[in-house]
Amino acid sequence: MALERAERILTQNTRTDEANLEGLGLTTIAPLLPLFAQMTRLRRLRLSRNALTSLPEDLSALRNLESLDLTGNPIAGLSSILSGLQCIPNLKHLNVDLPFESEEDEVIVTLSSLESFNGTSLTDADDDAPPASNATQTRSAIPQAWVNDAKPSQTHTTSVSAKTRWEESDTVQIQRLHQAVSSLSGRPVSKQEFDDYTRSVVGHLHSIVASEEDPLRREAEIYKSKKILFEYCFEEAVRAAQRADPALGQVLSLVQDSYSGLLNNYDRLVKNIVETKEKKIEAMRIDLQGAIQEIEGLMQQLEAKGAQGGDTASSARYDGERRKFTEEIGWLRTENEKLQTRIRQLELSRQGAPSASPSAGARALSAGTFGAQSTDRTGQSPARHAPPALGSKVLTLRQLRDTVEDIYASKSKYDIKCAETHLPRETMEQHMYTYLNQRYGLKHIILEWATAIIQGIKKFSAEDNDVAVFGKILRNEVDEEFRFVQRQLKETVHELLRVYVKGKKPLKGDEEIQQMVRKKVNGNILEEEWVDIVKYMYNNEDAVTIIMRIRDILKHQAQPRRTRRTAVPTTRSQAAKEEEPVLLSYNEFIRILLDFQLEGHERFLSRFVRVFKQHDTDRNGIVNEQEFRAILRSVDPAKSEEDVSALLDLIDPNNNQLINFSECVTFLSAELVKMMREEGV
Repeated sequence: MALERAERILTQNTRTDEANLEGLGLTTIAPLLPLFAQMTRLRRLRLSRNALTSLPEDLSALRNLESLDLTGNPIAGLSSILSGLQCIPNLKHLNVDLPFESEEDEVIVTLSSLESFNGTSLTDADDDAPPASNATQTRSAIPQAWVNDAKPSQTHTTSVSAKTRWEESDTVQIQRLHQAVSSLSGRPVSKQEFDDYTRSVVGHLHSIVASEEDPLRREAEIYKSKKILFEYCFEEAVRAAQRADPALGQVLSLVQDSYSGLLNNYDRLVKNIVETKEKKIEAMRIDLQGAIQEIEGLMQQLEAKGAQGGDTASSARYDGERRKFTEEIGWLRTENEKLQTRIRQLELSRQGAPSASPSAGARALSAGTFGAQSTDRTGQSPARHAPPALGSKVLTLRQLRDTVEDIYASKSKYDIKCAETHLPRETMEQHMYTYLNQRYGLKHIILEWATAIIQGIKKFSAEDNDVAVFGKILRNEVDEEFRFVQRQLKETVHELLRVYVKGKKPLKGDEEIQQMVRKKVNGNILEEEWVDIVKYMYNNEDAVTIIMRIRDILKHQAQPRRTRRTAVPTTRSQAAKEEEPVLLSYNEFIRILLDFQLEGHERFLSRFVRVFKQHDTDRNGIVNEQEFRAILRSVDPAKSEEDVSALLDLIDPNNNQLINFSECVTFLSAELVKMMREEGV
């Protein structure tokens, strides 16, 4: 029974770097070695509080292991475990209860790779620290490994480099601290609840750190997140103390409030310093802009005088002054750009702590007004609220299109940063709020803009394909990369029109051809032109469909004009005018092609969208490894476990467990084509 439970735990995630097999009643781990051999990323193994008396002599399956916890096991003696431990070349941290104290020295001497033993550091950095007593460790209610992991990092005592990203060791530290506190309190606290809370805090931290260029500000955000999680654990410790000694619990509660208030006051002080600097920089920026405008005005005056002519001396003086002003403007523009960059960084620094994320309420609003329930980056749905009273901002189509393009551009840059920092990509919906947060900062403005964008999508989707595509990307109905397909289509049509015009007017120069193309793009195109383009771009079946669709539209547009005709035309010119064909505007032609392309892509993805939403139970457009495996089994049941693992290594190389819809479509393109062919779509 114990081995079966252990096997289930290990097979749930063979790509993890930590395995917890504590308290299962294991008497041997030999049957588990084949599973350990498959877990090439395993770095930490916890086997405490089992019934192990020895270890297998060959533990080379755990060759990448760095930390091993064997405390609380009735180990018979050093000889029963030493051979196996010597097969783990990377072992750095070992915790084990041995029957004789003399055997501990032999462990330290034999295993030269160890950096800590039973919580005592063996490196030079902690030579002054007193060694821990083995008897004390055995009696302690908290395993020493937890205490050791909960110690604050001392990296900054010897280095000035900033900690710029949240690491796995930080998560492990928090989890072990919470486990230690929970073991003291005896209160049944849901580990899943705490893990979800941790993921929520860390997920929001990732979104802030990825957009922050200043490494010191990144480190500050990391410490803020740690503070929030430490406070969660401290509150649990206070509750445990209150049950044992109410007076002690009250004192600890006061200590917690004092420290929390002190840190909050320090954070406000730093923000006030930043705001003061920002005001000074803004004043300097205004002065620089004024100077630039003044110098440009003087240059215009000089140019006007130069244009009027004059003697050679005046011309030379004019040229000298003009060069001097040009150089000065160049310097001022450079300084202005530097100040603008600094201002943007200061605006980013206004981001609050993760617990005060403005996107949570915005996403709750989106859930109620746009469709599927929105969620945060970690896959956890934010609490629902009644929508706050928002402004009546209404976006025109032009404003909405510009905003969508800005979001696209921001998303592309953000994806690059996420790839560089090994963070998971955001969905387009998540990034919309990230973009608004970075641009406006204030929660009520973010909500107002989000509402305006969503209402604009509802209003203009039927008449503008770009808006329709953006809305479908937000709802995870088409993948993000499809917008590049639509962009390429527009460029291809424009180029084909240029080639067509050039073919009809071979004697015209390039500039004249460009003018003619520009006139058509801003106006109408002839039937022979759009028919030729359609036949060139599409196969016969699709070309016939598009041509018939365009002619139906033109027929519909011509209908009102026919109803206005009189019984008998009064003049021959009027009759000829009425017989003129209805021209097709270039913009309408592009919209028809884009709509046709979108409809085809939606048909292509239709089954996969249903499969994805079936497994994406929280409707946030993100799945974990287990959900991805289930999706892949539905799409291609013939896939072997090796093929699935290989795909996972490609789509989620950093094991973030956050795989979004667009990534699935991109990496499963071959499987989706195969599925489409089988269905005859």
